[in-house]
Amino acid sequence: MTPRWPEGFLVGCTVRPLLAVWEVQAGGRGAGGVCDCPAAAEDAMFGVLDACPSGRGRVRYARLSWVGIGYVYGPTRLTAHRKDGVTVTVPGDAWEGLS
Repeated sequence: MTPRWPEGFLVGCTVRPLLAVWEVQAGGRGAGGVCDCPAAAEDAMFGVLDACPSGRGRVRYARLSWVGIGYVYGPTRLTAHRKDGVTVTVPGDAWEGLS
């Protein structure tokens, strides 16, 4: 299955591939990673988030910056908030909401 990337996110750039960046914040700790498959990034994010009683996570599209250090972030694919062992998932960006 071919990943579905957001339309127009740094169109025409073939040197810097599209990536999926995931991150989790829970209980004063954090975890994250990068891969070339959005579904794998979601699985990794949920794996970490599910091990916590509460926290938040998200998967965003990104490309390496032009200087090769850091990322240029695109739209958020998915945001998840976990409280009291229950996870609520929202498509798009809700990093600050649902707490």
